[in-house]
Amino acid sequence: MAKRRIFISFDHDDTAQANGFMGLRNIIDNFDFYNHKLDHRINSTDIEYVKRVIREEYIKSASVTVVLIGNKTAQSPWVKWEIEESLRQGKGLLGIRLKGAWGAVPSGIAPDAVGDWQPDKFASWIEWAHKRSMKLRSLS
Repeated sequence: MAKRRIFISFDHDDTAQANGFMGLRNIIDNFDFYNHKLDHRINSTDIEYVKRVIREEYIKSASVTVVLIGNKTAQSPWVKWEIEESLRQGKGLLGIRLKGAWGAVPSGIAPDAVGDWQPDKFASWIEWAHKRSMKLRSLS
């Protein structure tokens, strides 16, 4: 299996759990996890600049966008934009519900592309999302 670069999208309120998810990179082979919220060089109030960096340096090079779904994720304008941009670029899209979360699934994520917190399944789900995006691209 080829190495997959994963862009992680999440609401700021879920940073602690997102950090836990990204810690899985130490036990899941063939995946690199990236998240712009930890990149201090794009700590800017210029929204267009931040979007350009996210679009060109994070989403563009990703195979799959994983949206970590917490209680307020569906209301996050940044998560909404990251989903829209990922879809526009034809990236695989996967939603993973965080432990104990009850929030709505953000729009743009297909119902069959959402899973509960089951770390032993994440690798196969990410690969599924990538293959699904490749199939959808070949149909368009």
